[in-house]
Amino acid sequence: MASASDKTPILQASKPGGDILYHDSTQTPRARALQVCFVVLVVLMVVITLSLSIYRGVKLGDYGGLYFMLGVSLMGYVITTIILVVFVRKGELPREKTWFLYFVGGCVILEAIFTDVLLFQ
Repeated sequence: MASASDKTPILQASKPGGDILYHDSTQTPRARALQVCFVVLVVLMVVITLSLSIYRGVKLGDYGGLYFMLGVSLMGYVITTIILVVFVRKGELPREKTWFLYFVGGCVILEAIFTDVLLFQ
């Protein structure tokens, strides 16, 4: 004989009108989409800046190491951001403090823009 829990769909929670299974209850789908777009923007800016830094470093020869170091300093910000994300995922940093991740991500974007300006000054 089947119980009431056997008749509930797999992707629906047991409470009526509940959230879908594996849905992060702390974020709305819109907030999650904005978070993904922000992460994609940060990654895109970092990849562009690193590739331009390596390109200018190879092209200029003697002063190329300085341009390459600009890209390495940007990676320092990125590593800090990754460590903070790991802390939030493990629960060591409360989810209410995720605004700090957005702040650090904004700093990474600004650093990437300033590095790009310096690369082609």
